[in-house]
Amino acid sequence: MSHSKPDYGKDGNPKSLVISLCTIMLVDVLLFLASSTLLRIAAYLLLAFGLVFLSLTAWLVLYIWFGKLNHRDALLSLVEWKGNESVLDIGTGRGLLMIGAAKKLHEGKVIGIDIWRQQDLAGNAPEGALHNAELEGVSDRIEIRNEDIRETSFPSGFFDVVLSNLCLHNIAGKEGRNRACREIARVLKPGGVAVIADGFYIRDYRDVFEKEGMEVKIVRAKFPPTFLWLTAAVGRKRK
Repeated sequence: MSHSKPDYGKDGNPKSLVISLCTIMLVDVLLFLASSTLLRIAAYLLLAFGLVFLSLTAWLVLYIWFGKLNHRDALLSLVEWKGNESVLDIGTGRGLLMIGAAKKLHEGKVIGIDIWRQQDLAGNAPEGALHNAELEGVSDRIEIRNEDIRETSFPSGFFDVVLSNLCLHNIAGKEGRNRACREIARVLKPGGVAVIADGFYIRDYRDVFEKEGMEVKIVRAKFPPTFLWLTAAVGRKRK
């Protein structure tokens, strides 16, 4: 790799979104050129859909280029750091949260886990996270493992802090996501904190965490500077 600055990747697949948007616009132009009234009505409907799609694409691009680090910092600020925590980062990708958390530590360690799906993040691979950690000067405070949060190898009550950003919604099925939340609660120490940010299912996560003995509040991201209306379930495991 030749990057001199950390590259935290592009969430989702912005290139495919742009291609889809161009396709929608091309079809829309063809429909407007048609002489049929029904086809022109369809063109107006497709135009409205295209404008919504354009807005969503623009927001994603703004998040990738300008809001991602702000969002990371906002999530990390929800933890009262002491500097010696044992931290788990779920869906670490290219290390955005893992590295940010590592910068908060002077004795502790962050373990990042992932199953490295390319459709979730461009360039999603352990090498990218390790390279970014080296550039950020935190290689000695991080570790990366290939693990699925639905069933990890960690003992119960192992972590002081569990972090995740835009990850759990990628797990298929409600039971799979619930299983992930139960595993988060299991590996968290009594008194430990979990910060789980996502665009979907936050209230489902909260319900599972509460059943597992955690006190949970829901925090909304600020727009801007994150450029996404995300929410986070912040849970503390009862002692």
